[in-house]
Amino acid sequence: MKNSQAGSPSLSEQLRSHTSQAHEDAENSAFIHDLLGGKLDKSAFIALQEQSWLFYSALENAAQRCSADPRSRTLIDRKLERRKALEKDLDALNVNPDWRAQVVPTAATAEYVKRLDEIAAAADFPRLMAHHYVRYLGDLSGGQVIARLVNREYGIPDEALNFYNFEEIGKIKPYKDNYRAQLDALDLQEAERAAMADEAALAFKLNQQVFAALR
Repeated sequence: MKNSQAGSPSLSEQLRSHTSQAHEDAENSAFIHDLLGGKLDKSAFIALQEQSWLFYSALENAAQRCSADPRSRTLIDRKLERRKALEKDLDALNVNPDWRAQVVPTAATAEYVKRLDEIAAAADFPRLMAHHYVRYLGDLSGGQVIARLVNREYGIPDEALNFYNFEEIGKIKPYKDNYRAQLDALDLQEAERAAMADEAALAFKLNQQVFAALR
């Protein structure tokens, strides 16, 4: 069964509507509000990037585990990967070169990583794509604003903001448009569409919990 029928919403539309409340809740978290408003400090930004390093490592491992699915070819793009960029940024931000061994996940991050590891173990492509969609399209959208604000508010230099640099993919808007088009073209069963929509809402919830744990 194709992923949509005539007159029914596209997959990207379904994801957007199904996750609208969870998306809004994550965006309006107190931690993000205070971070972008200049009410915290550089250490808060470093803590966020350290936790991000943990869950991006799990996300990108899951993506590789799901890459054998032929449907992954148009969407799992290694140019989107952020783990190495985060490592470069954290090398620039941390005075301790052994920071990797010292990063401790919050309970929220541990739950997020556990979920991604479950998806990796099952090679569950639809659920993987829910997290892929939530994280990377978010990075290509609001993430660009975050980079400008933390630079302004906390003096984070460009060499520690590689996470937000997507120059390898070219212009961001055409890339995002193509991503959504490829998402809509996926050949998914109705049960897979529903699972993906539910998982995307869960992904936003897991992200919100990560933010709350850092407050």
